[in-house]
Amino acid sequence: MDPLRENAIYNERFVKVICVGAGASGILLAYRLKRSFNNYSLTIYDKNPEISGTWFENRYPGCACDVPSHNYTYSFEPKPDFSSVYAGSKEIKGYFQEFVAKYDLQQFIKTSHLVTETKWSEEKGQWEVRVEDVLTGKVIHDWCHILIHATGYLNKPAWPKIPGIEKYKGTKLHSADYDESISLEGKDVLLIGAGSSAVQILPAIQPIVKRAKIFIRSPVWVLPDISSESGKYSLEQIEKFVKDPRAVLELRQNNERTMNSIFTMYMKDTILQEQCKNLLTTTTKKLLQDEEMERHLIPDFAVGCKRVIPSGYKYLTTLKKENIDVVYSGVTSFTEDGCISDDGQSHKGDVIICATGFNTSYVPSYPVLADGRNLQEEWRESIMGYMGVGISEFPNTLTFLGPYTPVSNGPTLIAIEAQADYICSFIDRYQTEPSMHSFRPKRAACEDFKAHVASAMERLVWTDRCRNSHNNHAVGGRVPTTWPGSTLHYLEAVREPRVEDWEFGYRGNRFAWLGDGVSQTEWDPTSDLGYYIRDADDGKSDSRRARTLAIARTGTQPARPLHRQPKLTIAEEKPKVATHEIPVNGVSAKADKVNGTLVNGLHNS
Repeated sequence: MDPLRENAIYNERFVKVICVGAGASGILLAYRLKRSFNNYSLTIYDKNPEISGTWFENRYPGCACDVPSHNYTYSFEPKPDFSSVYAGSKEIKGYFQEFVAKYDLQQFIKTSHLVTETKWSEEKGQWEVRVEDVLTGKVIHDWCHILIHATGYLNKPAWPKIPGIEKYKGTKLHSADYDESISLEGKDVLLIGAGSSAVQILPAIQPIVKRAKIFIRSPVWVLPDISSESGKYSLEQIEKFVKDPRAVLELRQNNERTMNSIFTMYMKDTILQEQCKNLLTTTTKKLLQDEEMERHLIPDFAVGCKRVIPSGYKYLTTLKKENIDVVYSGVTSFTEDGCISDDGQSHKGDVIICATGFNTSYVPSYPVLADGRNLQEEWRESIMGYMGVGISEFPNTLTFLGPYTPVSNGPTLIAIEAQADYICSFIDRYQTEPSMHSFRPKRAACEDFKAHVASAMERLVWTDRCRNSHNNHAVGGRVPTTWPGSTLHYLEAVREPRVEDWEFGYRGNRFAWLGDGVSQTEWDPTSDLGYYIRDADDGKSDSRRARTLAIARTGTQPARPLHRQPKLTIAEEKPKVATHEIPVNGVSAKADKVNGTLVNGLHNS
């Protein structure tokens, strides 16, 4: 009797996957599974009525991404017709919607479905998932073999922890849950916060409000507007990108090369850190020309401790507008008609906008229960994640953009792609090893990883004197929950999973995957049964270093100075300044050149 196909080595058993969240991560998972896998089901639940996560929820005035638009895409899916150097939230949402439509991914997504509880059954080797249909109130009881958390970390508004907010009788808005139906025209607005959102909001509302008062508790480092003075791409530029894919590719690659050349700026006391601090201090003073503003608006902490904000000079100039008042303090309490600042002064306003960011505690918004434990409770006490993708000792569950993902110093979407590869490798292993019951990160591995992060962070700027999202907006406290290295460092770290850091459980013989001795190749009638016979050695290298350099296309670029960025150089002697037209991110913009060196063109691009 002939053998059965299902008894071949690495036969793919049915695997059921549930993903929570239909933002950039969940959408990519759907694409990767559809592209490469068979014999699976995937359901993506999202609480919102539309997909795209952060870019559906963030819609405040002026909302845009602070990564150049052509680089805020999946690496393999460019969008040549972006309208602006920095894309707005609606255009980014449109990109993800087009991606879902192009690859027919809507079949996997259930919007307006809120996950309310997830619970692991050790006996069944399954997750039980409770879901509520937001529109009907109906409760759905689902299950899966593998549970993926793709809820991101920028989705829970952080309202200021200040007494009396319920007393305020005017209109309260939050940048992370903005109500676009509220008109600000002719209103007196109190804007609380001075981070990334506030920097975008203030210039957007200034022309329409009667007055706006912004409360700046601590400053941020901002970059020049060289990339955004022109703002929109011209029709000619867009047409060129559409007709010439090579031009878009070159732009994207050059932007990434620049972003990936400056990681040592995020290390304390390096030459790049000092050069960048000196550059931004000099150019900010040149713009402000006001000693009091300089004292309050130029930070004393390291560049990068808080996320550096591109195109921030428009914000700084807006602070000097006639209908803008600046209060250099925080807010201590709210009143019926406004708020009280740290100095005891009362401030009135028709509308309060809290641009106070997100709750970045990473605590899930729904219970994650396993072995008598609740991840919500554990992560409130102490985060024990694994390299952005794993949860200590929690079985058959993985995360996108979990704690210790590189979200501070490079393009987030490429990190998401690396995590998708990692997650799919575990789904693949589970599917092709029929006796595997569970997999989970070992506690000892997670403890060692966290200890390493704590040690490495002492050398990095995120432990300097500033409030940032990686400390959950506190100075000090928990170990910063960003990756302790560059984006390229992260890509290399997660490219080949360390299986020794994981515990695998089996029901039955762990070698059942060997089957009856017949290969997958023999079951493919069109395969070459002599595929390994070659006339040259074209196989991949046996060393990790050589494999890494091959992926990085070593030898294809001109040699560059290591850990230096010419754009950060400032001549020591007072130079002669001349103005030149320089193409930046595909936009022709004026910039000052000092002794041939660009001095105000540093961007995240």
